[in-house]
Amino acid sequence: MIKFYNKLLIILTTVTVVSFLVLGFFLHNSSYDLISKQQQKLLEDESDKIYKIVKKDPENLNQILNIFEQDVLIEKNGREVFSSSNVDTHLFNQKRKEAISDAQTFDEFYEVSKRNADVIYAKKYNGYTVVLAKHSTTISSLQKEIWKYLLLVLFFTLPLIYFIVRYINTSYIHPINEVTYATKLLASGKYRVRVPESNVKETKELFINTNNLARTLDDLNNEQKLQRNRLETTLENIPSATLMVDKEGIIVIANKTYHELFGRMQNAEGQLFKDVMPNIEITQMMNEAMKLEKPVFEQIELYINNVHNKFFEVSVIPVLTRRKRRLLGLVVVMHDITKLKKLEHMRKDFVANVSHELRTPITSIKGFAETLMDGAKDDPASLDMFLNIILEESNRIQSLVQDLLDLSKIEQNTEIPKECMNLSDLGEHALKAVSTLAEKKEIQLTNNITSEVNALGDKGKITQVLINLLSNAISYSPQSSEVILTIKEESDGQIISVKDNGIGISEDEQKRIFERFYRVDKARSRDSGGTGLGLSITKHIVEAHNGQIKVESTLGEGSNFIVKLFDK
Repeated sequence: MIKFYNKLLIILTTVTVVSFLVLGFFLHNSSYDLISKQQQKLLEDESDKIYKIVKKDPENLNQILNIFEQDVLIEKNGREVFSSSNVDTHLFNQKRKEAISDAQTFDEFYEVSKRNADVIYAKKYNGYTVVLAKHSTTISSLQKEIWKYLLLVLFFTLPLIYFIVRYINTSYIHPINEVTYATKLLASGKYRVRVPESNVKETKELFINTNNLARTLDDLNNEQKLQRNRLETTLENIPSATLMVDKEGIIVIANKTYHELFGRMQNAEGQLFKDVMPNIEITQMMNEAMKLEKPVFEQIELYINNVHNKFFEVSVIPVLTRRKRRLLGLVVVMHDITKLKKLEHMRKDFVANVSHELRTPITSIKGFAETLMDGAKDDPASLDMFLNIILEESNRIQSLVQDLLDLSKIEQNTEIPKECMNLSDLGEHALKAVSTLAEKKEIQLTNNITSEVNALGDKGKITQVLINLLSNAISYSPQSSEVILTIKEESDGQIISVKDNGIGISEDEQKRIFERFYRVDKARSRDSGGTGLGLSITKHIVEAHNGQIKVESTLGEGSNFIVKLFDK
């Protein structure tokens, strides 16, 4: 595309040249007509003089008419009276007969030869015909002079046009280009750009307004950044998981709490809500809020990784335009009320669960004590057997009480003091601690621990987690099977994995195995002396470390418990 500067220069140059050519054409023709008429008038006057001379003194024509510097021919009644060829013009030789004929017919004849610069004139006078012819360079000379001066003026005009165009470019076009470039920068978000003010009156106001616009946009951008920072700070520090969803169901904003609760590894922003959190109840709430354009509130239970069941008070609030004519999106706030729900549930179930767990050992102790009092104490063999049973049941009660105390202590201290610990060494220690239990069932303990894996946490609590998971794996594994302990480093944390080839856990039970007193195989658990609190304690310890625990299991094929500890 040709620049305006070049285009203007071409247009003005073309217009000027064409104008001069047109002007030269008109001057050329006008000068021809004007000089031609003057020549005709002059020859007519000379013809009149010659006629008077001929009429006055016809005897001495040769002496008198030879003084004229042109060709002269005089006829009277078709007879030549006088003829002189002083100049011998082309027209006089070629056109004399035609000139005499036309003059006798039309009283006058006049013709100009541009090629030979000749003119011929003939006029009829009362039987006389006077023919004059001569060379005349006046017309061609004048025309040449006209073109010469026109070209000279054009030669000086073209540089003048160039400097005028340059002045226009410098004073008007260049400033406009600067403003155009500045507006491009403004459009790209660079609001600190400024343009130097012009001294030209017509563009000065444009420059001032452009700078004012840039300052206004800069102020608005700073204000927007401030408001956005405030909004982001507010959202990030809200203890509830908060999402902003557009009317298409795409997540626009997801705060820190949401990512911590539902997905550390993926960024929810820019994704469909149903892909990130495929929950039918919340989706139905969102559809209802969109249709009614009114807030919807409900309490919902969600399972995270099919392990952590959490209760949320969900609020879905529609976002409308200022005049409430159009729906822009939704705000979804999920307030975690898991602790409240669990405390409520705990109050209801604690007495029932504890009494159920204590009933059997207390009944056994009471029954055997009564039997001893009824006389069995006199039989040494019965006395030793009953006392051993009473001791075992007492140890079971003590273990249950200790687990309850540990669980209560962990729940009360949601944050555990952390220190740098060597997970690899803790894993080795846990394998040694359960080796005796494994040997009884001829179970092979496979060490798949990466060396020098470090993490932040409480050594005693993490060791308890390792021993609980290994003990459970051994208890629920068949004779002569394998239990694999894996500890490894990942980009954002550490992985602990305990895999067995035991009875496995059904999908329905996977959601409940971390509940207090819940047992997959109640008979086997009781035979092994388990209290049903081990996995619950493990889950609470992991959560106190801001970690995650999940189980991957297939019924009849074994289970894999995976613990993820994060660096931050």
